[in-house]
Amino acid sequence: MAEQYVAAFAVDAALLLRLPGSGGTGLLGVPRSAALTELLSGRLRADADSRYTALLPALAGTLGTPLGEAVLAGRHWDELTGVFRTLGLPALAELWSRRWPWPDGATDDRPWPCPTLTPHATLRAVLADLAALDPESLPEHPTANLEDDDLEDAAWFLTEHLPTWASHAHAHSLDLLLLRDGTR
Repeated sequence: MAEQYVAAFAVDAALLLRLPGSGGTGLLGVPRSAALTELLSGRLRADADSRYTALLPALAGTLGTPLGEAVLAGRHWDELTGVFRTLGLPALAELWSRRWPWPDGATDDRPWPCPTLTPHATLRAVLADLAALDPESLPEHPTANLEDDDLEDAAWFLTEHLPTWASHAHAHSLDLLLLRDGTR
């Protein structure tokens, strides 16, 4: 059975976005790699967004605060964006769909793990959406690939994990980075 691992980090996104072209030779706790060398030298390949996105777990864990992880059974968790829109939860829809903003013209070549960034300024709206969410309403909104059981898992995630992570990032005036990965 497929699973999706969700890891959360409280980060200063501006700090992480200053890394490209910083000229540094490496970062403490982050193994050297060709992708890291490209990132730090500022020579990003516009067609290789996922090459740099793969560095985010190490970068966020080194330069930010790990908040926790959760495992969701199944695939197609990107379809939650539409469910959130249908339920009138725009901040959650935006949280679930906002990609990591690599600079310098890097294109979205379907980066993996799938990163979503929520700036501190919008975390209050996310917390309001989470408070307004009726978890029992989720299974009433199946999608093409997410069925009742999947949406019950989503309800558990949205009531047990995401509010805690968003609250922590908000309380510390940081941004919330979520990484969804199914390849562990």
